[in-house]
Amino acid sequence: MSRISCIIVSYNKGKFLKDAIISVLNQTLPVDEIIVADDGSTDGSRNLITSLAQEYCKIKPIFREKNLGVAANRDLAIREAKGELLTTLDGDDWYSPQKIEKEFIAIQNKPNAIAYSDVRLVNQEGKLIDDWDISRFSKFDTVQRLHWLSHRLGPIPRDMLLPQKLYLEVLGMRHNIPIYEDWDFKIRLATCPNQWIHSDIAGINYRKTKSGLSQSNLLIHTKCQYQVLMLNQNLLKNHIGVKGFWLAIAKVILKGGRSVAIKIILPAQIARNLKSTKK
Repeated sequence: MSRISCIIVSYNKGKFLKDAIISVLNQTLPVDEIIVADDGSTDGSRNLITSLAQEYCKIKPIFREKNLGVAANRDLAIREAKGELLTTLDGDDWYSPQKIEKEFIAIQNKPNAIAYSDVRLVNQEGKLIDDWDISRFSKFDTVQRLHWLSHRLGPIPRDMLLPQKLYLEVLGMRHNIPIYEDWDFKIRLATCPNQWIHSDIAGINYRKTKSGLSQSNLLIHTKCQYQVLMLNQNLLKNHIGVKGFWLAIAKVILKGGRSVAIKIILPAQIARNLKSTKK
């Protein structure tokens, strides 16, 4: 049986972190390794992680001396994982008890397949806000997956169970994207012909907190979404066409609004003009 590593990343999530770690320890199919990568927390998280690591030998702490950002912290931790299969978890979220088991069964004897579960969106206190049924994603071909992802047509799978080899083949997560680093990674992952398989359960409880990166202002959201699409421009044009790519860009810009669009588009035009002048 393949070894499974779970990578938990956290920055000042001490209030929720124990619940996240315990939810992995309590899986009906135990994981072989739990890497808890703390990104320079100052809220006492390190003491909690140290204490749990002393109690449970499968917990491997990683303590960053300075805050690297979620993308770099997660990517570097994944690269230290020993398991052939890996999955991830944010320090303020938690797994349902059968998450790992159901996903493992879904991809058993299917080399390089990717398993994922539905998501329960909860508030800061853990009360249900919404259930995200993502089952249809497993029926998409490569073009449909990329169209869904690039146009953000609905909920996107998260915290999938996948081969570490596949993660490395698509070069993992870029370190220079402050938010939407996971979206960028999934766009590149979705170009692979690998099968995505639904576990038939709600496996992740995704907590919406007031301090989360998702609460950043609209300009930051729009700039990062624009950056991700532009970084994957050639890849997306090859799969969903030039028109499909620019429609995705247009949706991001229009959602940001006129004032946000000006702040993003004008600097990009100036940069292109400067580059052409230097040639």
